[in-house]
Amino acid sequence: MKALVPYQAELENNFRAAYLISQFIQETISEEDEEELDRWMQQNERNIKIFEDLTDESMVHEFLKWYADRDTERSLQEVKQRLQFTRPSRVIPIWRYAAAACVILLLGTGIYYFGLRGQDSPASSNPSEIADISPGKASATLTLPNGNKIDLTNLRDTIINREVRIENGVVVYSNTVSDPEMHEISIPRKGFYELVLPDGSKAWINSSSSIRYPSRFTGNERRVTVTGETYFEVAKDAAHPFIVSIEGVDITAIGTAFNVNAYPNEDGLRITLTEGRINVNASQRNEQLLPGQQIILRPGEWEIRTVDISPVIAWTKNQFKLKNSSIEEVMRMAERWYDAKIIYKGKVTDHFTGTIDRNVPISQLLKLLEATGQVHFQIEGETIIVTQ
Repeated sequence: MKALVPYQAELENNFRAAYLISQFIQETISEEDEEELDRWMQQNERNIKIFEDLTDESMVHEFLKWYADRDTERSLQEVKQRLQFTRPSRVIPIWRYAAAACVILLLGTGIYYFGLRGQDSPASSNPSEIADISPGKASATLTLPNGNKIDLTNLRDTIINREVRIENGVVVYSNTVSDPEMHEISIPRKGFYELVLPDGSKAWINSSSSIRYPSRFTGNERRVTVTGETYFEVAKDAAHPFIVSIEGVDITAIGTAFNVNAYPNEDGLRITLTEGRINVNASQRNEQLLPGQQIILRPGEWEIRTVDISPVIAWTKNQFKLKNSSIEEVMRMAERWYDAKIIYKGKVTDHFTGTIDRNVPISQLLKLLEATGQVHFQIEGETIIVTQ
């Protein structure tokens, strides 16, 4: 096997990051590459700092001046030629092309800070002095028919009663009791939970949500009632349709996977199908959805459209996946997941695309958004102040 030259892996990683940032600056980055760039930024505070510096127009102009003073303009032009940028059809400020070349020089060769910021680096900051809000975690309460409430948050392997047990942190039913009883699982802010229903169907329940269901399904159907947001993977049983009831709407499936978002502060009830088929019935109207379709129900209005399902169900994989999302959409998710209060000062019209894990403190999410230069945040206790 050919031995690696010293620092080869690090240099390759640097050049890859440099390429991704240069594509971002030119606004030619693909969705897949942008997700890779997001993951690189999430690795540590230093990478976020690098990204912010190398995408800041004033910093680029400072660097060009610093670089020109050393009579190296010819080298810069050579680097720019080697990059062979493809000019987009729309007009992009020329500084972006210079910036992309700077990225290759600075990041590709390992020169991260070149005296323009002095000692202002992530390593010099004291994390304890930075205001932050921790992310949510698996948390839920099971309410039994007798009114008893069981906190499921820290239970991993526990027997609740003859019918209910916790296996590896998931509620499981044994179907041994002849008379079914109604159970309800509610999720607080900063919480989520995974449930295996008595028929084997799986349900992922998001923050500020609930699901009510029988301990054993009987009769001709399998019916549950939900609030908030839940994702279902329905066990197949053609003889017993699976029905989700929510706000006067019935969603009927047999063996299907779909997401229901009915938060009251969202723009309508959203039902998104990822697999199989479902029928949506309400107000004497019935519509059938196919995979990749989403229906939005508003008073007196039904809208059916084809969507990218990955941002819709990213929360089930413990991710925020933004795709041309407004700041209001992003902040509503953050509000529930971090139990934060959001205050807007000024109008932010930019939209955001990117992916970040939900298990990071809110500062990491906000820094990802701030990297666009279109929005700024201030954390005061449990309050997030959003400014342009």
